Amino acid sequence: MKNLENQTKQAHSRGRSGLASFGLLLPGGGMLALLVAAPLILLIVASFCANDSFSGGFTLANYQQVFADGVFTSLMGKSVLMGLAVTLGCVLLAYPVAYGLAKLVSERARGSLIVLIIIPFFTSQLLLIYSMIVLLQGQGPLMSLLALFGADPSASILYTDAAVFLILLYEFLPYMVLCLYSAIAKIDDNQLRAAQTLGAGRVKRFTSVIFPKSLPGLLSGILLVFVPVTGSFVEPDLAGGSSGMMVGSLINSNFAAAYNLGRGAALSVLFLVILTAITLVINGLLRWAGRGRQRL
Repeated sequence: MKNLENQTKQAHSRGRSGLASFGLLLPGGGMLALLVAAPLILLIVASFCANDSFSGGFTLANYQQVFADGVFTSLMGKSVLMGLAVTLGCVLLAYPVAYGLAKLVSERARGSLIVLIIIPFFTSQLLLIYSMIVLLQGQGPLMSLLALFGADPSASILYTDAAVFLILLYEFLPYMVLCLYSAIAKIDDNQLRAAQTLGAGRVKRFTSVIFPKSLPGLLSGILLVFVPVTGSFVEPDLAGGSSGMMVGSLINSNFAAAYNLGRGAALSVLFLVILTAITLVINGLLRWAGRGRQRL
């Protein structure tokens, strides 16, 4: 009898705990549904609209037009390549910086260096872009420095894909550094010392210890860099010139210039689907590589 009473009390307690948990999750879940799920559903519905309103019926014409002219396909390929290039550049530059911050510098110097890294976050995106444009333009600081080595100071890489790449790399490198730093800082120094004692060199310690242990930070950094870089449109429009257009520019022009709601929504949906698939593939490959390194 007592066991039955105890079980009943435990069931009531679990029920109250579940209701309390649901009550705590309700505000956040409601905000996610309102700000994420609802706009996404509206975007998908709008991509099938026959005109620029939701009252003209549904059609596949918007998707047919997207694939008919081939512009989306070429710009999507260009944007993905730019996203991969910037992400790879951020990874190569961020790993040494993150490792140095986490394992080599003192506590006092670490705090100062982290503040320097996050300072761009307190600056307007447009201000960052225009500062890089001033740096890269002809007769600017960079070309004046290269002129000391025989370069033409009036030359400039502005309005090229290289300029867009450098600006995006400058903007998103801090995200990758901070993500990798947070993961590398959690690695036990004893594991690195043990690997060194067993004869592992720097490359072997990186591939066997640092890379697998820092994989969660790397995946977070890839999401924070690859996704927004691939969809960027401000940097290509300002620094890429007439040939710097990317898929984000195409989507923006359909919404802001052509006022073509259906076509813009169809472009956005296709962009989200393709980008999600690519991100899942990259994350799967990295996790597979991390598990393989841990087994070695």
